[in-house]
Amino acid sequence: MSEKSVLMLPEAFEVYRKTIEETLQPVINIETTMRKTSLFESKFAGNPYFPLSMEYPKNSDGQPLKLLAQINFEEVPNHLSKFPEEGILQFFIDSFDDVLGMDFGNGQNQKGFRVIYHERIVNDASQLIQDFSFLEAKKDDMYFPVEKEMALTFEVAYEPLSIDDFRSNDHYASILGNIEDDALEDAFYETLTGNGHKIGGYPFFTQDDPRAYGDYQQSTVLLLQIDSVGDHIMWGDCGVGNFFITEEELQKKDFSKVLYNWDCH
Repeated sequence: MSEKSVLMLPEAFEVYRKTIEETLQPVINIETTMRKTSLFESKFAGNPYFPLSMEYPKNSDGQPLKLLAQINFEEVPNHLSKFPEEGILQFFIDSFDDVLGMDFGNGQNQKGFRVIYHERIVNDASQLIQDFSFLEAKKDDMYFPVEKEMALTFEVAYEPLSIDDFRSNDHYASILGNIEDDALEDAFYETLTGNGHKIGGYPFFTQDDPRAYGDYQQSTVLLLQIDSVGDHIMWGDCGVGNFFITEEELQKKDFSKVLYNWDCH
């Protein structure tokens, strides 16, 4: 199947197909199923795979971070360049913080969140944390964007540069400059929204792309995006959370400078 055949465009945009198609990137879309998972499975929320020999991630106050997502790459199709083909990648965030561990001044500051990669998996359950009672809420109003544990399944696809990506202003300038009809402009934005749960591809934002400012422009790889989808995932007021990394850091499996962002309406 050619890349062109997987890109569905409204008829009105066929004249712009070449400009849009040249931005196509592979993406792995994520579907969720609400159920209990094993410690090894890919998931949103739930209990993480975590060896007893490692120090569990905590915030600056010594409170444990909570698992937002776990990706077991043995379950993920080999579709994305430079991504691991094995091992478990985890995303932890601060559930005791009103802004969920994000540092507005430095999105790479992992004091309030943590990205941990387990390259070699310990299969002996006796060597893993089994009792996660230390993660139980210590305040009634604790907020977390994923309310229920969810198992993940993965589907390969290709997608074009999203309209929210900081690079879209330049790339789509000629198209947007020629669209005079408001309804057509709305349809263009809707077609290139970039929303949903995914690994790779291009991001969706309800506000601005943080990579347009400061020193983040090299963080072009979308490591993970979790959107407000369904009844049990909600970032503030229908927002979205995403994590970015540079191609070089991803190839080296160095997750110490991942950029974490979430925003809402």
